Amino acid sequence: MEVLNNSVSDKLCGLLKFLCSNKAAFEIVAEEVEDCNLRTALYGLSAESIQYADEITAQLKTYGIPYRLDTDILMDYFERFENTSPSYIPGKGNELTNICTNSENSIINAYNDLLNEYLPLANLRNIMLYQLNALRISFMKIKMLNNARFA
Repeated sequence: MEVLNNSVSDKLCGLLKFLCSNKAAFEIVAEEVEDCNLRTALYGLSAESIQYADEITAQLKTYGIPYRLDTDILMDYFERFENTSPSYIPGKGNELTNICTNSENSIINAYNDLLNEYLPLANLRNIMLYQLNALRISFMKIKMLNNARFA
Protein backbone atom coordinates (compact mmCIF):
# COMPACT_ATOMS: atom_id res chain seq x y z
CA MET A 1 0.00 0.00 0.00
CA GLU A 2 1.24 3.45 -0.83
CA VAL A 3 1.43 5.92 2.03
CA LEU A 4 1.01 9.66 1.95
CA ASN A 5 4.12 11.78 2.05
CA ASN A 6 4.62 14.03 5.06
CA SER A 7 3.61 17.19 3.20
CA VAL A 8 0.24 15.77 2.14
CA SER A 9 -0.32 14.20 5.54
CA ASP A 10 0.38 17.50 7.27
CA LYS A 11 -1.94 19.37 4.89
CA LEU A 12 -4.71 16.85 5.55
CA CYS A 13 -4.29 17.29 9.30
CA GLY A 14 -4.36 21.06 8.84
CA LEU A 15 -7.52 20.79 6.70
CA LEU A 16 -9.20 18.69 9.40
CA LYS A 17 -8.45 21.33 12.00
CA PHE A 18 -9.54 24.06 9.61
CA LEU A 19 -12.90 22.33 9.01
CA CYS A 20 -13.44 21.94 12.76
CA SER A 21 -12.72 25.62 13.39
CA ASN A 22 -15.14 26.61 10.60
CA LYS A 23 -17.85 24.63 12.37
CA ALA A 24 -17.55 26.81 15.47
CA ALA A 25 -17.28 30.04 13.47
CA PHE A 26 -20.48 29.44 11.51
CA GLU A 27 -22.40 28.46 14.63
CA ILE A 28 -21.47 31.79 16.18
CA VAL A 29 -22.57 33.68 13.06
CA ALA A 30 -25.82 31.68 12.85
CA GLU A 31 -26.76 32.68 16.40
CA GLU A 32 -26.64 36.35 15.37
CA VAL A 33 -28.81 36.01 12.25
CA GLU A 34 -32.54 36.72 12.57
CA ASP A 35 -33.66 35.21 9.24
CA CYS A 36 -34.78 31.62 9.90
CA ASN A 37 -33.79 30.22 6.48
CA LEU A 38 -30.39 31.84 6.55
CA ARG A 39 -29.78 30.66 10.11
CA THR A 40 -30.69 27.10 9.07
CA ALA A 41 -28.30 27.27 6.10
CA LEU A 42 -25.49 28.50 8.36
CA TYR A 43 -26.13 25.72 10.89
CA GLY A 44 -26.16 23.28 7.95
CA LEU A 45 -22.77 24.52 6.78
CA SER A 46 -21.50 24.17 10.32
CA ALA A 47 -22.71 20.57 10.49
CA GLU A 48 -21.30 19.81 7.05
CA SER A 49 -17.88 21.07 8.09
CA ILE A 50 -17.59 18.65 10.98
CA GLN A 51 -19.13 15.84 8.90
CA TYR A 52 -16.51 16.39 6.19
CA ALA A 53 -13.73 16.29 8.76
CA ASP A 54 -15.18 13.02 10.08
CA GLU A 55 -15.37 11.55 6.57
CA ILE A 56 -11.74 12.38 5.82
CA THR A 57 -10.70 11.01 9.21
CA ALA A 58 -12.63 7.78 8.59
CA GLN A 59 -10.95 7.33 5.21
CA LEU A 60 -7.51 7.89 6.72
CA LYS A 61 -8.34 5.42 9.47
CA THR A 62 -9.50 2.84 6.90
CA TYR A 63 -6.09 2.95 5.26
CA GLY A 64 -4.26 2.86 8.58
CA ILE A 65 -2.93 6.39 8.22
CA PRO A 66 -2.58 8.30 11.48
CA TYR A 67 -4.46 11.55 11.80
CA ARG A 68 -4.03 14.35 14.31
CA LEU A 69 -6.78 16.84 15.03
CA ASP A 70 -4.87 18.33 17.96
CA THR A 71 -1.89 19.47 15.94
CA ASP A 72 -0.78 22.98 15.04
CA ILE A 73 0.93 21.71 11.89
CA LEU A 74 0.57 24.11 9.01
CA MET A 75 -1.87 26.44 10.72
CA ASP A 76 0.27 29.30 9.37
CA TYR A 77 -0.15 27.70 5.96
CA PHE A 78 -3.95 27.69 6.23
CA GLU A 79 -3.99 31.16 7.80
CA ARG A 80 -2.34 32.31 4.58
CA PHE A 81 -5.54 31.34 2.75
CA GLU A 82 -7.61 33.37 5.21
CA ASN A 83 -5.82 36.56 4.20
CA THR A 84 -6.45 36.23 0.44
CA SER A 85 -9.92 37.79 0.45
CA PRO A 86 -10.86 41.27 -0.76
CA SER A 87 -11.22 44.07 1.74
CA TYR A 88 -14.40 44.67 3.70
CA ILE A 89 -17.33 46.10 1.75
CA PRO A 90 -19.57 48.22 3.98
CA GLY A 91 -23.33 48.01 3.66
CA LYS A 92 -26.44 46.28 4.88
CA GLY A 93 -25.91 42.50 4.96
CA ASN A 94 -22.35 42.72 3.73
CA GLU A 95 -20.91 41.56 7.06
CA LEU A 96 -22.16 38.05 6.38
CA THR A 97 -21.17 38.25 2.72
CA ASN A 98 -17.62 39.16 3.73
CA ILE A 99 -17.44 36.35 6.30
CA CYS A 100 -18.71 33.85 3.72
CA THR A 101 -16.34 35.10 1.03
CA ASN A 102 -13.36 34.87 3.40
CA SER A 103 -14.27 31.37 4.53
CA GLU A 104 -15.18 30.17 1.05
CA ASN A 105 -11.92 31.41 -0.47
CA SER A 106 -9.90 29.89 2.36
CA ILE A 107 -11.50 26.47 2.28
CA ILE A 108 -11.62 26.20 -1.51
CA ASN A 109 -7.94 27.13 -1.73
CA ALA A 110 -7.10 24.57 0.96
CA TYR A 111 -9.01 21.81 -0.82
CA ASN A 112 -7.57 22.75 -4.22
CA ASP A 113 -4.06 22.76 -2.82
CA LEU A 114 -4.55 19.24 -1.48
CA LEU A 115 -6.24 18.00 -4.64
CA ASN A 116 -3.30 19.29 -6.69
CA GLU A 117 -1.01 17.02 -4.67
CA TYR A 118 -0.51 13.37 -5.50
CA LEU A 119 -3.10 11.42 -3.48
CA PRO A 120 -2.62 7.68 -3.98
CA LEU A 121 -5.99 6.99 -2.31
CA ALA A 122 -8.66 7.31 -5.01
CA ASN A 123 -11.55 7.12 -2.55
CA LEU A 124 -10.12 9.98 -0.49
CA ARG A 125 -9.70 12.13 -3.62
CA ASN A 126 -13.29 11.41 -4.70
CA ILE A 127 -14.65 12.24 -1.26
CA MET A 128 -12.70 15.49 -1.19
CA LEU A 129 -13.98 16.47 -4.65
CA TYR A 130 -17.55 15.80 -3.54
CA GLN A 131 -16.99 17.82 -0.36
CA LEU A 132 -15.49 20.72 -2.28
CA ASN A 133 -18.45 20.89 -4.66
CA ALA A 134 -20.96 20.59 -1.80
CA LEU A 135 -19.19 23.40 0.08
CA ARG A 136 -19.34 25.64 -2.98
CA ILE A 137 -23.09 25.02 -3.24
CA SER A 138 -23.59 25.69 0.47
CA PHE A 139 -21.75 29.01 0.27
CA MET A 140 -23.74 29.95 -2.84
CA LYS A 141 -26.99 29.18 -1.02
CA ILE A 142 -25.97 31.28 2.00
CA LYS A 143 -25.01 34.22 -0.19
CA MET A 144 -28.30 33.96 -2.10
CA LEU A 145 -30.36 33.84 1.10
CA ASN A 146 -28.40 36.76 2.53
CA ASN A 147 -29.04 38.86 -0.58
CA ALA A 148 -32.72 37.87 -0.65
CA ARG A 149 -33.40 39.10 2.85
CA PHE A 150 -32.52 42.68 1.80
CA ALA A 151 -34.21 42.60 -1.62
